[in-house]
Amino acid sequence: MRYFILLVSFCSCALFSKAQSQESVPKNNNTNNTGMPGTVKADTTKMTPELEETIISGDKKTRTYKKEKALSPSFGKVAEEAEGLKDSNSSAQLQSAKYQFETNYSNSKHQLYRRSPSDLESSKMKQSAQLYADLLPGSFEKHFYTYLISKYSPKQFPELQQAAQLNPNKTEVQQELAVFGFATNNQQLADSVTLQMINQNKITNGVLDYATDLVNSVPSNGTLLLHGYTELIPANFEKNNLNRSDIELISVDLMQSPDYQQNLSKKGFVLPNSTFVDTAFVQEFCSLNASKNIYLSMSFPKEYFQGITKLLHPVGLTFGYKLNRFDYNTWNTNLIESVWQKNKIGISQDAQSDALSANYLPALISIERLYQEYNKSEEAKEMSALILNVAKRARKTSQLSKIKR
Repeated sequence: MRYFILLVSFCSCALFSKAQSQESVPKNNNTNNTGMPGTVKADTTKMTPELEETIISGDKKTRTYKKEKALSPSFGKVAEEAEGLKDSNSSAQLQSAKYQFETNYSNSKHQLYRRSPSDLESSKMKQSAQLYADLLPGSFEKHFYTYLISKYSPKQFPELQQAAQLNPNKTEVQQELAVFGFATNNQQLADSVTLQMINQNKITNGVLDYATDLVNSVPSNGTLLLHGYTELIPANFEKNNLNRSDIELISVDLMQSPDYQQNLSKKGFVLPNSTFVDTAFVQEFCSLNASKNIYLSMSFPKEYFQGITKLLHPVGLTFGYKLNRFDYNTWNTNLIESVWQKNKIGISQDAQSDALSANYLPALISIERLYQEYNKSEEAKEMSALILNVAKRARKTSQLSKIKR
């Protein structure tokens, strides 16, 4: 059990810091990691013609900023509003509000023990959004900030649509649209935005390979809990490609939304009596829904596993929760020998998937020990070499030496 606890510690903690740096915060040229609503009425998800053309037509080039500016009347309105601010204190106030929003939003998304903003962070973000609503109501910031502070209410989806019209290629906007598609069972929207991100190399082939292995890690009729957008968007995309309708993906981020919680309740899940998502919330959710075959992504920070490590077992790229009658050794052996592409998982591809590759180590080490126990020396030797290659890829060789003592 000691080696297992060490694996939880170095895999999840290191991956959180790396993966979160890839996830979106509402800054220029950065990305964002928030939640989305559950079910919405059909008319609330109707895309404007301009946005639909930009997002859905995967084979067409996205229009340039200049063309969008010429076609969209909102650009003229924003420019007009901005022009009136040049010679006043309003411009400085807006810059301060932007900094305040982005700082508090980023802080709330880089906590090791929670996904929800604190009361203070929430209050500061609301102040900033309101200032933009008062002084620059047609701006991207007004629309996007309003959407992000709404706890992802379906009623605020038009705000996201407006933000997408103003800046369709902004990564965090694309992420929010893809997750909206996931949350509302609009797979066409989710897939089209994901494809756009793939074509723009915002989701790499290495991350897609990892997402495929993550989805394949979950046995039939399992429930996969995901910590952030870094895994959720490609995993949802690959789940659809692999026709894995038998498994359920659940976003911890989205459980901040009462609408999303209601959607899960309709599927038979029992929810904690809260919308503040933290380590206690996730552990209570697992306990309440143990019969749903819960599997937690290994990218959760280690704080989420404290106190429940004895209930967890490495199952592929996940930790299975309370698997009393599940032969996870046989499952992991089959994954490694027949499902995963062993020749690829030890080879460096890109920074993000290289960091995620550390999540292969728990299953690999457990199978290496199984081979050693059954005196399968050749298989154990091959597994040991693969483990070392993965550790080098993930830059975890020093931690690996502690685990294998």
